[in-house]
This record gives sequence, C-alpha cells and structure tokens, in this order.
Amino acid sequence: MRILGSLLNFVLGALIGAVIGALIASLLTPHSGPDMKVQVRQRLDEGRAARDRVEAETAAAMMQRFRDKVGNPNALKDA
Repeated sequence: MRILGSLLNFVLGALIGAVIGALIASLLTPHSGPDMKVQVRQRLDEGRAARDRVEAETAAAMMQRFRDKVGNPNALKDA
C-alpha cells in the first residue's frame, strides 16, 4: 500500500509539473503557434541551404585537391 501511495504522489507531482511547465512556456513564448511554425520552417530552410552550400564548396575543394595531387587538372571531370 505504501508503494501505491508513493506512485500516486509521483504521478500527481509529474502532472502538476507538466501543467505548470506548459503554462510557463505558453506565457513566455514570444510568438503564437502558427507564427512559431513559420519561423521554425524558415530556420530549417536556411539551415538546409547552408548545408547544401557548404556541401558543394567541400566537394569542389576535394576535387581540386585530388586534381592537384594527381597532377591532372581534368581528373574527375565527368563526376
């Protein structure tokens, strides 16, 4: 019976904590839900664009480094 009471207290405390956390988050969030979705989507798009840019720059640098190493400026032209 003591274990059941402890479990009940834990669950009740967790629920109260979740409710308080949700209230604080909703009060401190600077934007509404739809606005946050738009902002998050924009940030994700910016991150993807940055990743694509860095990926292309890295691939070009690696190909140039390979060409320099093998002494053939036309190496990997079809790649």
